Amino acid sequence: MKALYNRICEIEVIVAAASLLITVFVIFLAAITRTIGYPINWALDIALLLFTWGVFLGADAAFREDKLVNVDILFLKLPRPLRDRVELGLYLVISLFLALMVYQGFIMSVSTRHRSFQGIPALSYTWVTLSMPICSLLMLVTAGLKIRRIAARKKGPEPSEA
Repeated sequence: MKALYNRICEIEVIVAAASLLITVFVIFLAAITRTIGYPINWALDIALLLFTWGVFLGADAAFREDKLVNVDILFLKLPRPLRDRVELGLYLVISLFLALMVYQGFIMSVSTRHRSFQGIPALSYTWVTLSMPICSLLMLVTAGLKIRRIAARKKGPEPSEA
């Protein structure tokens, strides 16, 4: 199970990076073709689709690696037991928020199923809105693993990372 999770994490980072790179390329290509008088109608739609997936997948990767922006100057001065309690409380609040994002995101995705892109009428806008609940679910798994790590730290030595 651990190997499968690690493989999913690797794929997630690759897809996030590729999505953001392709977004930049598509926007650049659209700007050039618009300048020479041949605009690409679907470019902004594809860029939006790829950008949302890239950002949300990248957010999970950053969350998993503890690379999100934080100000921990006071937090690091706390004694370890208190720091663990504060960290656990924060991860529980984050988990609640992510669970709400999953729930509301799926509602939003269902409500946009009939909406299509302007430049690509055959593609449903749901593919954009699905990025929020699916990636929030991935972040919820990450938060759960972080909570489990803190709970295990209270019981004994640091467990190996999942």
